[in-house]
Amino acid sequence: MDKLYSDSTYTGKREWVSLVMLTALMMLAYMARAQEGSQGNTTIFGGAQMTFFNNHDFVAPTGGTQPGVILTERAAGNFGILNFAGDNLTSTGASDANYVDGYVRKYGTGQFIFPVGDNNNLGQFAASADGTMGAYFHANPATAVTSNLFTGGNYPALPTGGPFPTTSKSTAVATVSTIEYWDIDGANATPITLTWDANSTVSTMTNAKLVYLSIVGWDGAQWVRIPSQVDATSVLGGTSDLTIGSITTTNSIVPDTYTAYTLASITAPDLTPFLTISPNVMAGPTVFDTRIRILNLNTSTDTETSGTITVRILKNNTRWSFVWDGTQTSNTLGPLSNSVWTYSSTNPLYHIWTTTDILAKGSSRYIGFTSTFLPGQTTGSLPITVTIDFPSGQEIYNLNQTDVEVATFYP
Repeated sequence: MDKLYSDSTYTGKREWVSLVMLTALMMLAYMARAQEGSQGNTTIFGGAQMTFFNNHDFVAPTGGTQPGVILTERAAGNFGILNFAGDNLTSTGASDANYVDGYVRKYGTGQFIFPVGDNNNLGQFAASADGTMGAYFHANPATAVTSNLFTGGNYPALPTGGPFPTTSKSTAVATVSTIEYWDIDGANATPITLTWDANSTVSTMTNAKLVYLSIVGWDGAQWVRIPSQVDATSVLGGTSDLTIGSITTTNSIVPDTYTAYTLASITAPDLTPFLTISPNVMAGPTVFDTRIRILNLNTSTDTETSGTITVRILKNNTRWSFVWDGTQTSNTLGPLSNSVWTYSSTNPLYHIWTTTDILAKGSSRYIGFTSTFLPGQTTGSLPITVTIDFPSGQEIYNLNQTDVEVATFYP
């Protein structure tokens, strides 16, 4: 009869147990390779793993104790893990009723959409790096507590390091989601994509403007903005909008850099024009200098522009002319940065725009041109209107984007 000793010098029984476990895992691997779909009712206990080696499909559940759900242990340090091993694998058919409740890990190359969910809510994310692992929590990160289907109660705050107060945030972050968050782990750099649906309340969080939306990460003390951009076409298919879509980091990051990830609205550039004319009172067809100052009023961290800034000037072809010189570096009003701007003229507007320059927090750029009042005009005042188009460089404060300067002239 075999006897299991606790003495650390006795290893024969352990080797026998290890052989049995290895055989079981190999059988699971064989079964997973042959299995193309699942109907849920599958549980991966703490310390255990199961692996799919091919593309996977969630088949419509037909009953059971957890129909549609593959459950894995979430407890810190004792994960149950569902692995997907292979390049460019897919998992389809995930929904609020069909998902992995717990941790999924990918091995291999190519973007993989992790079919994770929690509390009858699907919360998929995507990553590309080998060894990336993660889970979705449909819970307020400020409490970081979700249900434990193994016990019928709740887990303590997860992952380790939680809870993650939504009021602890950098100045670049406006509002942090109180609906959901993700634990994403891995040592290899990868783009990270988060998804949302109507339950995520993105419209409310961003004041109905997707340019507000960003991925944020918990750095151990606060939520910080991670440069990211809404995907025009969502990784889940279709166009990203306020009710469904995805957003991806603009650079690859090491998932282990942050303890948790979620969605947030951000503090963004606040671009305001200031128009100056010199002289603003003149006689006859006098040439006058004009300078437009574009100021990023927002002085919060990470509020530099990241897109095209477009300025438009309303024409009045019968009363004044407009002369643009892209090489001009100054005029009587001060220095200019015309070289970073491009000019075009299309009735009834003059357009000036830039995509080559970043306007940092609290900084300015200047546009200059010369104009002439045309002869034959009567005495009067001429308003010149300058407007920054919306959105412009991720400008989101659509309240202060127009300035009007009045010039008075005499024939």
